[in-house]
Formats: sequence, structure tokens, C-alpha cells
Amino acid sequence: MTFETLPASRHALTRDLTDLMWSTDPVLHRYMFGRRPTLNKVLDREWPGDHGLLSHAHAFSALAGMRQVGLLIGHTTSEYVENFDHSVTHQADALTAEEAAHLRSALLWMDRLFPAPLPESYYILEFAISPRARGTGLACRLLDLAETRARMQGCVRLSLDVAADNGAVGFYTHLGFRTEVETRLPALDEAHG
Repeated sequence: MTFETLPASRHALTRDLTDLMWSTDPVLHRYMFGRRPTLNKVLDREWPGDHGLLSHAHAFSALAGMRQVGLLIGHTTSEYVENFDHSVTHQADALTAEEAAHLRSALLWMDRLFPAPLPESYYILEFAISPRARGTGLACRLLDLAETRARMQGCVRLSLDVAADNGAVGFYTHLGFRTEVETRLPALDEAHG
């Protein structure tokens, strides 16, 4: 299988991006968005724009032909703050009142669920590889692109969040990532797994 890794296009099919993101951590995305179609609505709104946590402007794609098989969305520390504020303000505009209320409720736990990255970090918010493309070196290629962008923007470290029971933890450890913070939220564990 041949892959092309490149800065993401604003014209990517958000349904494919939704499927890819959802497959990587369905528990987290269910908690944040409730249902897959809600995440797709948020992506429909944010992806084509230049601002927001889920904007193409902060992403790299991996394609096998025309099929999206990898995605990495990352932000410098300052970009993350600006884009988080933009997303909080505008994501709900694409949603029903019920979906928006669910998202606002999930955001109440955001600062505990995802501790702020250290200064001079490039924070990888979303990192997804299609199951059929895992083990091919594609993840390393996307991380290399992120590292290059991070250095160009003056960042001295990459950081990301991953659930402790996610199979990717071993991959990150193998690459030299180390645990900086461990967070356990009993209320979310009990309610959402």
C-alpha cells in the first residue's frame, strides 16, 4: 500500500475524518460529542476554516489513493488556546440545542481531562491511523511532519494525550514519549468508562 502524507486539504470528506477519529477512541468521542453524527457536524463546520481545534489548517493527512487513512491535528501552545476559545464559541452553532448542551457539559471537564501542555509544546490533539494502515510506518511519517512543523514554530517538545488502556501507549513509549501527567476522573470513569 502506498501512502501520501501532506498538509491536510480543506476539501477532505469530513465523514471519512469522523470515522477515522471515532475509530481511534470511541469512548472519548462518545463522551465529548454523544454521537458520531454530532462530531461530523462539528467537523463540517470547523474543518474548512482556518481557526478552531479541528481545522484543516492545523492538520496533516495520510492518503492511500483518495482514501483518508491517517490524520494528525496539532497546535502550538498559543494556537491551542486561541483555537480552543474559537471552538468553544463556534462549534455549538452547527448543532441542535440538545447536542450543544451535551458538548457544553463535556467541556466542563476539559481542563481536568486534558491538562494544558507545557509552554513551547506542540500539542497533538487528534492522531488517528486506519486499522488497515497500522504497522506500515505511516504513524511515524505523520509524527515526523508534526515534529518539523513544531520546530519551525519554535516548539521544543511534542505532547499528546492517550488513554492508559489504548494500544498505542506502547508505540509512543517505543518512540521515546514519556508520561508527564496521569489523570483519573472517577466521575467520568463511572459514567462513561
